[in-house]
Parts: sequence; structure tokens; C-alpha cells
Amino acid sequence: MPDPNVIPRRDAFIQAAAAEFDKAGYAAASLSTIAARVGKTKGAMRYHFASKAALARAVIETQYAQWEDVLAAVRAGGYNGIDALIVLAFVVAARFRDDVLVRAALSLLGDPGLQGVELPTPFVGWIDMTTRLLAEAGSLGELDSVLDAEAAAEVLVEVFAGAQDAARRLTNMQDLELRVWRYWLLCLPGLGIHDGAERVPRLAEDAARY
Repeated sequence: MPDPNVIPRRDAFIQAAAAEFDKAGYAAASLSTIAARVGKTKGAMRYHFASKAALARAVIETQYAQWEDVLAAVRAGGYNGIDALIVLAFVVAARFRDDVLVRAALSLLGDPGLQGVELPTPFVGWIDMTTRLLAEAGSLGELDSVLDAEAAAEVLVEVFAGAQDAARRLTNMQDLELRVWRYWLLCLPGLGIHDGAERVPRLAEDAARY
């Protein structure tokens, strides 16, 4: 019979690793210190993770895995198409700023100490999710009829990635939500949507519920 504590312990190690990577960086973080955060030995942690690189990969994979659940929660709140995409962007911005696992994953993706380690490919999941929401918006008649949803999704993801990178480097993410606000006010007209001045502040406020 499977040990019912195996998964919770694995998740605890991932959260502990994220906190240590966020605090000390990948190079300075040690397996002993990560295990101590959970009150376990390094040997107990090796049951789940053979190396620090395996832990880093798990942190990144866990960060990516959460977003479909977040989108599902946004949809359950009654948002779809462009509204869902805008709410999601503000939820993501808040987690980029406040969630230690998300912050650690973003840092690890660019860490030179992980060169040569097979990591999840960035951006592709976001492009897929954004494409789906834009296609939905098109089916609802929200967008310019000639819009290529996949091409537009790539641009939106690229610009969002630049906004979060600038916020991370310049203000430690403290102004990311403001940057996302400006991002939407500039991008919505390019999608054929011209009520951004009313829509963006309303949906930014709604996003605080998630």
C-alpha cells in the first residue's frame, strides 16, 4: 500500500527548496539546509530528489503546473475571453511578486548554475493558454475579425515577459501590477478593444479575489 505521506512530504521539500533558492540563490542553497526547513534529514529528501538540480526542476515544474488551476478558478468566477485573460494577468502579477515558489522558479530559469540541466521550456504553456483565450474571445465577437490568435498570443506573452523582467530587475516586482495595467491599456486597442480605460481597472480589482 502506498505511503499516504509520500506526496505531502515531497511537496514540503519543494516549498522548502523554493524558499531557500529565493533567499540564498541556487549556488549557495544546500540540500542540508533545505531538508532542515522541513525538519527532515538530507537522506530523507533524497528519497524524492536525487540532487539539488532535481529539486530546482521540481520547483519550476510546480510553478508552471499551477496556472491551469488558476485559470479554472477565474473561469468559475464567470470570466471568459478577454476578461479572463486580463484577470489572469493581474493574478499572475501578484503571485510573481508575493509567491515564494513563483519567484524562485523565475530566478532558477535564468540561473547559470543550471546550464545543461533539462528544464521545462519557458513561454510555450503561456502561449498555448493565451491562444485559447484569444480564440474564445474571437468566437464571442470581442476581437478584430482578422486577428491571428496564435501570433497575437506570442506577442502578448513576449511583452508580458519583458514587463515582469523589468519589474524584477528594477523594483523587485513591486510595480509589476502597474506595469500590467499599462500593458493592457496599450495592447487592447491592437486587439480591436477600445474600452480599456473602463475594463482594466474593474478587472484589476476583481483579480484581487484570486
